[in-house]
Amino acid sequence: MARLLAITLGPIGGNIANDRDSRSPELLRDAATVARRIIQLPDRLEDAGAMLMRHMVWRVREEVGDGSATTAVLAIAIAREVERMIAAGANPAMLRRGIEKGAAAAVKALEELSIPLEGEQQIAAVATAATGDAEIGKILGEIYDVLGPNAHVVTQPYIATFHDRTYHEGARFKSNFVSPYLVTDQVRKTAVLDDPYVVVADLPFETPESVQNVLQQVVEADGKTVFIVCKNMSDKAIGVLVANNERGTIRSFAVRTMEIGDMRREVLRNLSVLVGATLVEDKTGITAEQLRIEGFGRAERIISTPENYTVLGGKGDKEVIRERARILRKKLREARSTEERNDLRKLAGHFSAGIGELRIGALTAKEREELTKVAEEAMKAVMAGMESGIVPGGGAAYLACIPAVEALELQGDEAIGAKIVARALEEPMRCIAANAGAHPPLVIADARKAGPNYGFEVRRKEIVDMIAEGIVDPTMVATRALQLAASGAVMLLTTDAIVLHRKPEENFQP
Repeated sequence: MARLLAITLGPIGGNIANDRDSRSPELLRDAATVARRIIQLPDRLEDAGAMLMRHMVWRVREEVGDGSATTAVLAIAIAREVERMIAAGANPAMLRRGIEKGAAAAVKALEELSIPLEGEQQIAAVATAATGDAEIGKILGEIYDVLGPNAHVVTQPYIATFHDRTYHEGARFKSNFVSPYLVTDQVRKTAVLDDPYVVVADLPFETPESVQNVLQQVVEADGKTVFIVCKNMSDKAIGVLVANNERGTIRSFAVRTMEIGDMRREVLRNLSVLVGATLVEDKTGITAEQLRIEGFGRAERIISTPENYTVLGGKGDKEVIRERARILRKKLREARSTEERNDLRKLAGHFSAGIGELRIGALTAKEREELTKVAEEAMKAVMAGMESGIVPGGGAAYLACIPAVEALELQGDEAIGAKIVARALEEPMRCIAANAGAHPPLVIADARKAGPNYGFEVRRKEIVDMIAEGIVDPTMVATRALQLAASGAVMLLTTDAIVLHRKPEENFQP
């Protein structure tokens, strides 16, 4: 499995053709996608090892958007050396300790080598490295450069043979209509409210009086439109809104929030800050019938679709907005779990300069769908780079970590374990050189002789300064690939038996 995935490593790595019975073969260049296409091997013992590798490469892809082939190459390099050392009589437990200490030293060295990801060209380079599509990379570089590191970027299919981008002012939130009868454009299934009052309430609107109270107060304030964000709304309450819309007394629209639990409260808090509203929650004891105009927010325009609504020109206090954005960015820097980081990125994105829309064009719907998935993974890689910084790409960063691993003062089999890690750190560049038709030992020797940031530029077949050439990897991708590879190899090292069930169930999820 590792040898198969290694074929795709590097900018001119090979394609892998996936036979699909009567249909034409599928050409793949992404290691994680290749791994997912392999459901089961005929030999059940071999299948256990293949599925371990499959799980590792898909996990790194899910977490940071890139690094799948690198993880496979590092893991097999460590596992190969471990097998040789155990056959020669080394103690597996001591080897494991040495590998873990060596990997930790390399991760620390990677973090010290990291520099901030800045500028359109560097961002585009990271996106291109993750997708292999220079056009998507270039457009993402522009979007993040224009909107900033916490930009809210969405992908949309585009009926064209090229990709494009567009920008929208404001923030976008996921939601569901409480009723399709409230939409203003029945053909496009959208509702557009100009200069609306905004009610942000984590409450159910269960009675006609609850919405009548809101409508009456907006009318008394000479308002013409109102947008309600709520937990739920009864049919009777919806009927009052529909009747007022039809009479033209006051135009209204209402949505339910999609998130649950703490995330829902944080999203509603963001919305209330943007529009200058008071967030009303059910735990405060206030009911929908008791809402007052003083707690309503304002916006220039709100556009709602079946999946989300976009707030343009929220009229919240600018200082409060800046403070909320600062708190979220601080939490994002301190977050450790992947799920928490993803949630905080979404929350921080509400306070970016606007919304970037990446339009994915292709000749067929299937191709557009595949390219959209690729673009979404590239966005993960870019966000990881902005969050953690970047290191020299093409395996050069791993080469630069070798002295830190070799400097560890270890004894016996622990020292052998650290040496295994040091040797494995050469493997990504060896593999890239081999895929490009160069002689790996010569490439490694020349790169190490040139200095820490130097690596192999495969198109020109030259040793160059990777940072200066724009060949970079997100630090988080490089560190996570190494950590998962070491963890997987150690798991292989310490597994002495496999239990095979008589009728195993097929599982299509890695």
